[in-house]
Amino acid sequence: MTVTETDPARGDLRPRVLFINTRSALGADVAVHLTLVEHLNPDAVDVYVATNRHSADLDKTVRWIRKAPQARVIVCDLGQELRGSNPLTKALSAVRNIPALVTLWRLALLVRRERITILHTTDRPRDAAFTTLLGKLTGASVVLHLHLKWTPDIGRAAHWAARHARAFIGISKFTRQSMIDGGLPAERIAMVYNASDTTRFDPQTVSAGTLRSRLGIDQRVPLVGLVGRFTVWKGHLDLITAFARVREMTPDARLVLVGRVSADDAAGEDSYVSQIKRRVSKLSLTDAVHWVDWVSDTPGVMKDLDLLAMPSWEEPFGLVVTEAMAMERPVVGYSSGALPELITDGVDGLLVPPRDTEALAHALASLLSDPPRRAAMGKRARQRVIADFGPKRQADEVAGLYQAVTRAGELHCPVRVSAGVQKV
Repeated sequence: MTVTETDPARGDLRPRVLFINTRSALGADVAVHLTLVEHLNPDAVDVYVATNRHSADLDKTVRWIRKAPQARVIVCDLGQELRGSNPLTKALSAVRNIPALVTLWRLALLVRRERITILHTTDRPRDAAFTTLLGKLTGASVVLHLHLKWTPDIGRAAHWAARHARAFIGISKFTRQSMIDGGLPAERIAMVYNASDTTRFDPQTVSAGTLRSRLGIDQRVPLVGLVGRFTVWKGHLDLITAFARVREMTPDARLVLVGRVSADDAAGEDSYVSQIKRRVSKLSLTDAVHWVDWVSDTPGVMKDLDLLAMPSWEEPFGLVVTEAMAMERPVVGYSSGALPELITDGVDGLLVPPRDTEALAHALASLLSDPPRRAAMGKRARQRVIADFGPKRQADEVAGLYQAVTRAGELHCPVRVSAGVQKV
């Protein structure tokens, strides 16, 4: 286990926070936490980050953390993921994760030595379980950051962690309400929206043409994109059905599906990706639908789209939504989950009833055929992101939660936090 960077000075009630990242890849929830680390005020919070040395994106993760010079980076063995449910895989996974138990003990010593008072982690099973154990060993308060809708089947690790967490963060009013409905104490749940960096996602500085050049699509061709994981609730099948109608109204329109297709996603005729491909073929859209593996240049992708489609069911937040909006690209989505909190229908995007593919098709086609309206919506969308979904706002609200947890710990009283609901 290696620690880098220097330790800043600390006030009596200054929160000292350790972020725990056991993940083997840099996903959206990890990116949310690294954005927080980057923007937390060094005069208000001392920050440490324990990240997994087995991560495929370790170098990128460390470089991101070091954007915050006050943060201390701890690279350690936090276990490895072995997918599969057969007994051999489970046995191998248990053996390979033994070093993580050694790391647990070493981190417990670090937490005590550095007087770290708060452990910040996600609802992911390994994150939640590891951090809860660390909290029990050290007495540090666990803040559980929920990136999903809270449901009974969210997993045993998350439920166990929730029973012992000191405070919670929901990433939208929708997720916060699901936590309350699921029995978590409302007075300990803060609502803090995710953030998008409008300096990185800036249409004035990002070059166009990379995605279209790769696909051989002229700049004048209307292009709709769906960016996200290939999972049923993201609504790819609904979008394919709707896009067949879009093509009737706008015959030259194209659709690009951007997302990493894993071996598990693509395997077998009943896989979700196979279902999407069959529907594309059945609706004679093979030449109109393009598949692009996940790319790190998300701003470049957004720059080349005319619209982002977001037909998700009960989307917890949708970082790609605020990223597209920051790039002045209107979003067309279902009036479901957190999307009505991000998109003001008819102002900076369009919302249609959930699962109504005909309404989805007409909304997409109406904006594709009206560039001036699309441009005006896009400009309003960027202003909305600047006003309500900036990284500094997110970091300041989370710092406020840390201070509430720290004060409660000093006074030995229950944590009570503001819901942090923004005006929409």
